[in-house]
Amino acid sequence: MKIENARVSTGIRIEYSLSGIKNNETLVFVHGLGANLHQFELQAQFFAKDYRVLLVSLRGHGGSSAPPCPAWADYTAKKLSLDVQALLQYLGVKKVHFVGNSLGGLVGYELLELDSDMLGSLTTFGTTPRLHASRFIQWSLSTVIRLFGPKGMGLLVSKTGSKDAAVGAGLGRMYETVSKDALELITTNIADYDYTGTISGHRVPMLVIRGSLDTEINKNLDTTLAVLRENPNFELVELPDTGHFANMEVPDDFNGVLGRFLSEESVKNNL
Repeated sequence: MKIENARVSTGIRIEYSLSGIKNNETLVFVHGLGANLHQFELQAQFFAKDYRVLLVSLRGHGGSSAPPCPAWADYTAKKLSLDVQALLQYLGVKKVHFVGNSLGGLVGYELLELDSDMLGSLTTFGTTPRLHASRFIQWSLSTVIRLFGPKGMGLLVSKTGSKDAAVGAGLGRMYETVSKDALELITTNIADYDYTGTISGHRVPMLVIRGSLDTEINKNLDTTLAVLRENPNFELVELPDTGHFANMEVPDDFNGVLGRFLSEESVKNNL
């Protein structure tokens, strides 16, 4: 997989991989907190025969640069989405099918708010449109990150991130490369949010892939399904015996669900 870097208009150097057929529809994959573009290597291999596939590492993740002396405001979901928007402008891409895991899904919601015309479709997994974590949980997560740092978090995630040992090991390797500031500040920023107002009223085709074992996300996701279902182009698919990282745990099932959704008439009509 060829990996490149671009200094975009936000001032961040973004690591990305672009593959597939140049003039075909562009399919963008954005990873979860602590991961990077390598999370979607199997998707790039699968979809490159039909799409132009763009994988992105968010600021502070993988090989992307991090703001010097960062503050809370440097790692909001909106700032992350502005980097992605700037990369698309740099590459001359005007419309995309967006796929985001966890934090990456929040970046997708921010892009929906920034420029919904940019989105041919929006797919999320391991993401809930609304979350209100208690102050105790926020403090606990921040404390663990401060104590363990990226390498310690990598070891922790490798053991707990997935029931699949190989997936856990891959997650651990990615976590070891993330900026400690990115981990800590993003964790704080995404502990309390609500995108239901953003989603309500939009008709962009949306797919939510829900892993049956992703219990904490699903508990919050269930309370937002009524808003998501206001969209006549919304679809929910549950993958059994799968957790937070469905694309890595059951790639064939994940790719099949996503590929079928992208071929639907409602999606094609939104390009």
